[in-house]
Amino acid sequence: MKSNNEKPPSFIMKSSLVECEESKDSTGDNKDNKYLTSAKWVKDTLRMYKLSLLSEDGFSINTINSYIYDINLFFEYFQKDILEITTDDIIKYLSELNKFGIAPSSRSRKRSSLLSFYKYLENHDYSQKVDFEKIPTIKYDYQFPDVLSTDEMINLLDNFPMDSPQDIRTKTILETLYSTGIRISELINLNFHSIYYEEKLMLIKGKGNKHRFLPLSDYMIELLEYYTQKSRIFFVKNKSDDTIFLNKFGKKFSRMGMWKSIHVALLQQGIYTKVTPHTFRHSFATHLLEGGVNLRIIQELLGHTSINTTQIYTHMDWKYILDEHVRCHPRNVVHSSQ
Repeated sequence: MKSNNEKPPSFIMKSSLVECEESKDSTGDNKDNKYLTSAKWVKDTLRMYKLSLLSEDGFSINTINSYIYDINLFFEYFQKDILEITTDDIIKYLSELNKFGIAPSSRSRKRSSLLSFYKYLENHDYSQKVDFEKIPTIKYDYQFPDVLSTDEMINLLDNFPMDSPQDIRTKTILETLYSTGIRISELINLNFHSIYYEEKLMLIKGKGNKHRFLPLSDYMIELLEYYTQKSRIFFVKNKSDDTIFLNKFGKKFSRMGMWKSIHVALLQQGIYTKVTPHTFRHSFATHLLEGGVNLRIIQELLGHTSINTTQIYTHMDWKYILDEHVRCHPRNVVHSSQ
């Protein structure tokens, strides 16, 4: 989730904590609490916290940036020492966000961001006054991802044109997303060293620098080779760059650049429904589940650390599940034949 797209309430932006003066007594020395939140202390602490998220927790850059964004907004709201923030302060803040119409999912993430930061302070022996066990969790209805049916997906891909280098590139990108279920951040970082043609495997560097192999079909291998010969050569500016998918400047796509490229291409084909890069990942997982693939295998293919994350796909098509139950369960089969 990209929190920078949110429009925070105006009160949140009223001032910046990092502008506050270092508190000193009349002798010029720090007051009793040597960790008073001076601009330098805040900057240094957030920098070390960010490094901790990256190196120890293995969070993605996007997640880390969202956490830092949330934490900065919170401290801009409260004009008091970070270590003097109390449990009640955080409860009040989350309540204020609710009054201003901030979505439950966003408030839940902000709570998680603050929990992570104050755990970091506690683990590094900073005395603070926050007890998250007393801060209510924020419940919200999970919005199930958009998924195309198998027929819709095959129809989209089979009818996608290959009339120009741009078309071939987009077609290959869409097929790769659906064939492997990789994230957009993983796709833009693909290089030719990731492809093992003889073994029909693709090596992915996922979240937290975790690696996994994904199978490639004969069709996908042929398409990648075709793209390399008929499309990529038109975008290459630096022959030593082995990034698979290049933008019009011959450079690696940014996440937003890739999203826009796919969005524009789909609009040009008259596809106006809500289809995003993640639609292909969700459809990949859902169609495998519908085909009878074990949930643990899907978890491995998606690169999920926890099976709980993957289980979302078991709730996505109850009609299909019910139909299959009627078709396959022995009692249903017996009664339907009578």
